[in-house]
Amino acid sequence: MRNRFVDWILAGVAALVFSPLLIAQTAPPSGAAAGKPAPRTPDGKPDLSGIWQRQAGFGFRVVGDGPAMLPWAEARYQASRRGARTPQERATDEFDPNAYPYCLSKGFPRVYDGPHPFEIVQRPDRVYMQFETDNQSRRIYLDGRKHPEGLPSTFMGHSVGKWDGDTLVVETAGLNDLTWIDGLGRPHSDALRVEERLRRVNQDTLEVYLTFDDPKTYTKPWTGRMPRFFSADDGVH
Repeated sequence: MRNRFVDWILAGVAALVFSPLLIAQTAPPSGAAAGKPAPRTPDGKPDLSGIWQRQAGFGFRVVGDGPAMLPWAEARYQASRRGARTPQERATDEFDPNAYPYCLSKGFPRVYDGPHPFEIVQRPDRVYMQFETDNQSRRIYLDGRKHPEGLPSTFMGHSVGKWDGDTLVVETAGLNDLTWIDGLGRPHSDALRVEERLRRVNQDTLEVYLTFDDPKTYTKPWTGRMPRFFSADDGVH
């Protein structure tokens, strides 16, 4: 008689391999589903709500000229790529060389650069993002407010947004310097400001472009994007 423990393991492996949810989260949409138009809210805005998943890989794909780092940033970047372990070159998760002594949050914008899905909940005056990675969350204000005076530095920063046609444009400031921009080890300082452009191309595709402006770290702003995001089958659409 086969060992019951082995049977349990085989059953678990089969469930993972054939799970429709896993397939929905990792496979791009195709056919008619991919061509459906983006849904809209009652006030006519594109509805970004849903559960979104990215394809595999690390790092933002550079649009245009690549990031040109100042000497200190280039040295830190190269050191982190070699596996340096000094506090000044610390990293933030298991992909990094020296994660476990610090256990820091990935923070924004790096939270985008992970394999796990996130959910967008859209309201007329704000947008919420809930990331499965480290259970991190964001709040983007759409009510016309500005960044507050004396803005403290945090892992997620302070985000305000407005609509430019069908594109949601978000500015984030007040970020600390304890994280990387992405999983490739690109550094930043507390002067970083990020302009984020989100556009739902169709029902299943969300474009995300981010422009990084950090004069303490880079010689000029540069733009990156995620490969593509796909909606998980959450039963909403």
